[in-house]
Amino acid sequence: MLRWLTRNLRTFLLAFVLALAVWVTAVTAANPDVTQAYPNPIPIEFIGQDPGLVMVGTVPRQVQVTLRAPRSIWEKLQAGEASIRAVVDITGVKAGTHPAEVQLQITERPVRIISITPQVFDLVLERLVTKTMPVEMTFIGEPAIGYKAGDIVMDPGETVISGPESIVAQVKHVRAVLDIN
Repeated sequence: MLRWLTRNLRTFLLAFVLALAVWVTAVTAANPDVTQAYPNPIPIEFIGQDPGLVMVGTVPRQVQVTLRAPRSIWEKLQAGEASIRAVVDITGVKAGTHPAEVQLQITERPVRIISITPQVFDLVLERLVTKTMPVEMTFIGEPAIGYKAGDIVMDPGETVISGPESIVAQVKHVRAVLDIN
């Protein structure tokens, strides 16, 4: 028996390889891979952002992706049964300009990511500052006939401005205009 097995081992291996090739061909023909752009833009989720920092400038809020997957997986992706997330992890990032890379997380398998647009972009973070400033009140116009304007009374007489450090630094005064026409 052992002698017969060793003599036919090559035949068994050849039969196994041929059967495997036929099986792979049949599975691929029944569920071929499809490469196409995902139909909806995917919103970018920024995780790990320091609450004392804010994003400044033009920051992309969504990405377009091109994927390769079997047709059955594409049907799940397009039906919304599978979850696709675009994530930018900025944990521990300090104020300044930093390259940010979008990572795609897909729950379905097998899926191959062909492209992400944009995949890398510059992210500018600035300190979040708060500044209290007095408000200058200005009246314009004339009251209706039979009425007269009284003294200006404003309570409170100041306002709080909050935002990126570079923009808050540009604010020199705050003015409120009241049209009494």
